[in-house]
Amino acid sequence: MKNRTKRGSVKFKFIGIYLMGMLLISACATAKAESPTATETLTETEAVPTSAPEAGECVACHIDKERLIETAAPMVKAESESKGVG
Repeated sequence: MKNRTKRGSVKFKFIGIYLMGMLLISACATAKAESPTATETLTETEAVPTSAPEAGECVACHIDKERLIETAAPMVKAESESKGVG
């Protein structure tokens, strides 16, 4: 009789561990994506004209040293960490 209850206890533990494992695995599964219910229609858009500079303009701008100096961002001198209160 004692042997029989021990075997039932092992089965109960096995089933419990199995169910907990399945619960954990199902919680980690990715959610199913819902399919869209409404159909989407494509609409045509007008092409917007863009003005791209010619290759010669890019080279002329980047070679011109005076223009680069005028349009460059001003250099900001960073305060050293050793100065100040603290």
